[in-house]
Amino acid sequence: MRRILITLVVAAALVWMVPGAAGAEAPERSLPTSFEVDVDFPDLCAFPLTAHVEGRTLALTFDDRGFAGGQLFVTWTRLDTGESLRLAISGPTFFDALGNAVRGTGRWVAPMEGVGWVLAAGNLTFQGTEGGLGLITSMTGSATPICEVLA
Repeated sequence: MRRILITLVVAAALVWMVPGAAGAEAPERSLPTSFEVDVDFPDLCAFPLTAHVEGRTLALTFDDRGFAGGQLFVTWTRLDTGESLRLAISGPTFFDALGNAVRGTGRWVAPMEGVGWVLAAGNLTFQGTEGGLGLITSMTGSATPICEVLA
């Protein structure tokens, strides 16, 4: 009985001394935002491509990091044949305090260091950007060059 009482007292003291989530400021939340954009890739592959990106995303921002996720799709269309492929690429993305993408999980289409644009799935690490998107510098999972996917 004494051991249980001491354990409860120590646990209560630790809870009182360590600031918890209840004391932290609430994250800033963006309302879900819908968007659509077309991006031409005339020289990415041996054939010209257009990417139609559409989705509905939201973001949570803390003092030292952020998160963005939601529904995100890309439809790649080969302009020489008219063939298309629609992919779910909803991430999510994790940001540092400066708003730079530093990590991603799930399915992505993004540039990869030394490879070019890939369809990637797994845990991704970004460092820097290429074409305005986070550049994958390391990952666990799978990555296939987008030109091979659409060949």
